[in-house]
Amino acid sequence: MANSTEEMDLMIEEYLDGRLDGHRRVMLEDRLKSDAELRKKVETATHSIEMIRGALIRVDPTGDFEEKVSSQIISITQSNQSLRPAVGGFHGGKLTAKDPDAKLIHDPHVQRERQRLMILAGVAAVVFALAVATILMVAISQGEPNAPKPPPANAR
Repeated sequence: MANSTEEMDLMIEEYLDGRLDGHRRVMLEDRLKSDAELRKKVETATHSIEMIRGALIRVDPTGDFEEKVSSQIISITQSNQSLRPAVGGFHGGKLTAKDPDAKLIHDPHVQRERQRLMILAGVAAVVFALAVATILMVAISQGEPNAPKPPPANAR
């Protein structure tokens, strides 16, 4: 079966989407019969999918589609206490690293991507500043082309 949490999450996703091949599907279904924690993960994922589908059904896909979807999702999550893992988690207390939704709070991949984007933004800012400085230096060194020229020193 799956060796890591990511592999198991992918397997559950494929199972719920109907993309899991026959042998792996049978293995997962057999494990679901005896593994309460796995059943809970599948039930939670199924419930989440159903809620998103329910929110999308109520949205008319016009120009402000994204805003309406976001509004529906916020409305659903704020009205249902069980959808607030950062407050209580699955165990009724503080969210721990063992909770399935803990990665919503701290995801190392997101942290690395955020750091990479900040570095790229810094490099872009430095390149932009150098380009502006170069343009200004060239403009100053060429002088103004229509400026009046001083008269020659020996002209009378």
